[in-house]
Amino acid sequence: MLSVIAANGIWSPTVGLVFTWVILLPAVVTGLIVVAMVSARGEKQADEELRGRWGRKHNDPRSEA
Repeated sequence: MLSVIAANGIWSPTVGLVFTWVILLPAVVTGLIVVAMVSARGEKQADEELRGRWGRKHNDPRSEA
């Protein structure tokens, strides 16, 4: 009986769909979330490095009007 079902060709698409929806897509989504988190952390560090360079500083004589 099992050989008849296997020979029928029903298992190949089922295994492919299970692999796609249960293993492949969650792995891709997890990878994209990790990339977004690493990118956000890098952007935050870059912003913190440039924070003191923009605008006038407190001891700048031009800031006193």
